[in-house]
Amino acid sequence: MAGPRVYSIEQANALVPNFEKAFEKLDELRAQLRSAKIKLTAIEMIWGDKVNSRACPDHEEGASLVNQLKELEERFQAVLSELAEHSASVKDMDLGLVDLFHVRDGRLVHLCWKRGEKEFVAWHHVDEGYADRHSL
Repeated sequence: MAGPRVYSIEQANALVPNFEKAFEKLDELRAQLRSAKIKLTAIEMIWGDKVNSRACPDHEEGASLVNQLKELEERFQAVLSELAEHSASVKDMDLGLVDLFHVRDGRLVHLCWKRGEKEFVAWHHVDEGYADRHSL
């Protein structure tokens, strides 16, 4: 069984534009999810369980929001799956932290990228995190 992919610094840096685009998509989807959840919560607060009844004036909108949430969540998971295909580990969604496996001085470590960085500039041991980053 093959393990996670191990990247050279050059290979990892080639993925940075993909990571930037992925986090832009994730930001957009998170905003849409938040908006839809707020709307659905408001309808549910007004109608309670009655929103599930076709007789409820907001039934169609509630059902539409539920479907919209499912679709948005699927799209969100698809972006995360794209990242996982590269063996990229998303460590923090808000900061945009991604780790990739790398070998440094004969040891398996993580290359650590933070959104906004033009390339990978740091690494840390696999049992450490962002606060323990070392410069490349």
